[in-house]
Amino acid sequence: MNHRAIEIDFDVHKRIEAERSSFAESANDVLRRLLGIGATSALVQDPAPAAAAQADDFGRAWNGKGVTLPGGTQLRMDYRGQVVTGVVRDGKWLIEGREFSSPSGAAGEMCRTKSGTKTSLDGWRYWEAKRPGDDSWTAISTMRPEHGRIMADIVNIDL
Repeated sequence: MNHRAIEIDFDVHKRIEAERSSFAESANDVLRRLLGIGATSALVQDPAPAAAAQADDFGRAWNGKGVTLPGGTQLRMDYRGQVVTGVVRDGKWLIEGREFSSPSGAAGEMCRTKSGTKTSLDGWRYWEAKRPGDDSWTAISTMRPEHGRIMADIVNIDL
């Protein structure tokens, strides 16, 4: 198959990434699917080796406050209509080309108030993650061990 390079802006790139059905699906395959062109021969092959190779490309997991997000975990947050996306790579949060070591650090640096000024945010309240193999997004706050203890306490409350 012949390939041609095309230039796209960052918003188009983010949209393509958001439309991926899995980490094994290439940007080209996403566009083919969205445009209704049909699958390439690469999709007919067993996707498992490609998915494993791609997960390895992201390196080690990120760990914080009892939560582990494997390399390749997709990240997103919506703050006042500002959607920010990224991925876990080599134990860091890679958000729109910048590296962060915590959800709050990433949230505070990437989001702005209505007036455009920098803000301090508890990133645990805003970020969602989609780990390799997950079908849906999960609020990272619900992954923390204390969330499980709080939920257990709520369930065991005598009314």
